[in-house]
Amino acid sequence: MSKNKQIVGNSGDPREDALNALFVDCSDEAMAITELPSKGKFYPGFQGVEISPLTFLDEQKILGVKDGNTDIVSKLLEKSVIGVNVDDLLSMDKMYLLMKVREVSYGESYDFNITCPACASEIKTSLVLSEHLNMTQVPDELEDPREINLPKLKVKAQVRFPRSKEEVFLSTPEDVYKNLYRFIVSINDNPDPVFVSKALKRMHIQDIKKLISEINKGEFGVNPRFIFECPECSHSETMSVPMDVSFFSVS
Repeated sequence: MSKNKQIVGNSGDPREDALNALFVDCSDEAMAITELPSKGKFYPGFQGVEISPLTFLDEQKILGVKDGNTDIVSKLLEKSVIGVNVDDLLSMDKMYLLMKVREVSYGESYDFNITCPACASEIKTSLVLSEHLNMTQVPDELEDPREINLPKLKVKAQVRFPRSKEEVFLSTPEDVYKNLYRFIVSINDNPDPVFVSKALKRMHIQDIKKLISEINKGEFGVNPRFIFECPECSHSETMSVPMDVSFFSVS
């Protein structure tokens, strides 16, 4: 993916001209990515993405967000990622690109504190993201939408992946159950959303769990979990990498 050459003109403002001259040779080293967990299979015309590092101003905007309804991750990716529509991203790709934005902006090492669940000691922890968060890609034969078999009802259903713009429907377990019908294309060849919604309410829990599992496909993407070992009490436990706003600030 080629980059446009920067051409600096004369703004007429001596300060702006001095700033332009200061940064003219300071090129951001963008990261080109051609492989995603989804392999880009579900984005028409996909040829890879380019990720630009965050600026100091970007970081301050992230840290300063007070509105709990704002999707900081999507806003950040819209600023940093070129080559794919952020609203159309699958969650597996969104998480992967989030990790890569962090990597290209701050480097591979991520330092953070963890409170030991056993002894409550505050432990400084460091991970090399590229080594600990391995990517698992979807198989070539996986399609979207795709047909699955419901184990108890003994019929076929067609399901699809949620997109980034639809994550609002999956915020809580209650939201998942209420909006599950949105990601089911058909049940027993019947595509009527009202029929699907009513069928879900009468389904065995095993069929519901099957649908949720197939819609999410959580086995693909990056695994944010790692084994934490406390140096104070030797407690060992599998934990998740903290993904709060500090993930996008200098460690």
